[in-house]
Amino acid sequence: MQPFKSEKGSSMMEVLIASTLGVIVLAGTFDLYISSSHGMMGQANAVQMQSDTKAAMDYMVRELRLMNGPPTISASNDQITFVRVEASGYSSGGNTASTLWDTSKSWPTNAYATTSDGAYSVKIILGTGVGEIHPIKTNTATTLTLADTDTWTAIPDSSSLFFIIRNKTFTVLPDQTLRYQIESGAYKLLAMNITALSFTQPDPMSVDISMTAQSQTKDPRIGDYLHYTLTDTVRRRN
Repeated sequence: MQPFKSEKGSSMMEVLIASTLGVIVLAGTFDLYISSSHGMMGQANAVQMQSDTKAAMDYMVRELRLMNGPPTISASNDQITFVRVEASGYSSGGNTASTLWDTSKSWPTNAYATTSDGAYSVKIILGTGVGEIHPIKTNTATTLTLADTDTWTAIPDSSSLFFIIRNKTFTVLPDQTLRYQIESGAYKLLAMNITALSFTQPDPMSVDISMTAQSQTKDPRIGDYLHYTLTDTVRRRN
């Protein structure tokens, strides 16, 4: 019977080679992880920026479609103020000097009452009283009551088409936030990190919007902010 041969351990050189190979593999894996992490962060930044910008643009487009008459655009083109139509209808007749009836409506009580943002107004578009605009104090399901001391010059009748309106503004403030204002109320946040906003009128019925947003943080892959520009054309309905 042959005796067992002794098993020798790994040499120092073999251990060093194995350790070196292990370090190389771990370093490559770590680099891959860092690269993948940076890529995901950059992609998340881009997705968030584009999502917020599109949501803000969609909101402005929906609101501007409901404007009545031409808007006012600032000299720098970064602010627009317009008359926004909230509701419309025909008077049912039987109005007094300070009321307007529309028996086809079922408005919530005081839906158009004066708020902290300011007053709604009623504007006669066609028929008797055309061109008159008066602030609204209160309303019932079918009746608008004008603000104190306001009366019709020509009391509307069943030929009178009316709009309920409020002024609205979109603008970018120095802190690069896109905000909107209703009448004289406080500015409300719509989007952040807006580096450029422009409104122009190619024709009396349309408004072109161009908006550029910046990512909230720098993209690790390029060491700088990402930017995203979106444009749209709105054609008003009123």
